[in-house]
Amino acid sequence: MTGLTKILAAVLLAAGVVLTFLAYHLATRPAPAAVAAPAGDGASAAPASAPASAGPRYPDVLAATAIAAGTRLEPAMLKVEQWPVSLSQGYARPEDLLGEVARLDIAAGEPVTGQFLAQGLARQLRAGERAVAVPVDEIVGAGNRVMPGDLVDVFFALEKNQEVQGTQVRLLQSRVRVLAYGTQSVDGPPVASDKPAVQRGAQQPARSALLAVPVERVNELLLASRSGHLQLALRAPDDEVLPDRDLFLPRQPVMTARNGLSAAQVEALQTGPNRAYAGDSLAQLDGPAPEPVKRAAARPAGAGGRSIEILRGDSAQHVRY
Repeated sequence: MTGLTKILAAVLLAAGVVLTFLAYHLATRPAPAAVAAPAGDGASAAPASAPASAGPRYPDVLAATAIAAGTRLEPAMLKVEQWPVSLSQGYARPEDLLGEVARLDIAAGEPVTGQFLAQGLARQLRAGERAVAVPVDEIVGAGNRVMPGDLVDVFFALEKNQEVQGTQVRLLQSRVRVLAYGTQSVDGPPVASDKPAVQRGAQQPARSALLAVPVERVNELLLASRSGHLQLALRAPDDEVLPDRDLFLPRQPVMTARNGLSAAQVEALQTGPNRAYAGDSLAQLDGPAPEPVKRAAARPAGAGGRSIEILRGDSAQHVRY
C-alpha cells in the first residue's frame, strides 16, 4: 500500500503541474485578430454604434455672436445649425426671435432658449419707457371700459391748498399705452383658477392700471397721482395729434445743473434719464400763478347811472339807482 500511495501522489502532482501550465498559457495568450470581410462582399458588418451623423437632424437657433443681457435680438445675431436633438425650449426659426430681449448674457454658439429671454410685460416696453402703476376706479378708468393695449390721455386735477395756488385741471400726458388694467394684460388673459366659478365669485373691479410712460415723465405722473386726482380718457388709435409743449414755458427741475458743462454735456441734460434724475416738484407742476383779475373801480354815488324823480307836494327829489 505504501508504494501504491506514493505512485498516486506522484501522478496527482504531475497532473497539477500540467493544469497550472495550461492555465498560465491561456491567460497570457493574445486575443485573436478580427477577420476582415471580403472586399467583394456587399453585406459588410454593421458598426457597434452608428455615428452621430447617421441619426435625424433638427434645426436649432444659436447665437452667432456674444449677446449681452438687455440686447434686442436682430437677424445678424442669430444662426441656425442642425443638431441631433430638438431642444424643448429652443427655436427652429430666427424669425420667431426677432424683437425679443435677452434676459441673460448668451455666449457665441450657445442655443437661444426661452430661459435666456425676457418674460412678462418687460418685453412690451420700448426703449426709454417705464411701466408705472396708477390707482383707478370705475370713474377714473372711463367706466372700466379701458382695455390692455388701448391708448389714453391722462388728465389731472389739483385742488387749491398751501402748495397749489388755485384749483386746476390739465392734460398731463397724451397717447399713453395701457399695458395692464386690473387682472388683464397685453401678455394675455390671467391664469384661470382651479376653483369652480361659484367659489371664485364675481370678478373684482380693476383697482390699478399699468401705463407705459417715458422715463422723463414718470416724475410728473407720480406727483399728479399722489397730490391730485387722475382721469384716464380713451382716445382713437389713429388719432395722433399731440400737444406742442414748446409753446409753453418749461418747468424747472428740482436739481440744477452744475456750471462749466461742455456743449455735449448740456445736450445730455435733455436725455430722458437725466431729466428724470433732475426731478420735478409740485410747485412746478402747478404752473405759474395766474394774473389777478382787474376789477372795475366803484363809481361815485353822484356820478352817472339812472335816476327817478319823486314829487312830494310842491317839492321834487331825484333818486339814483
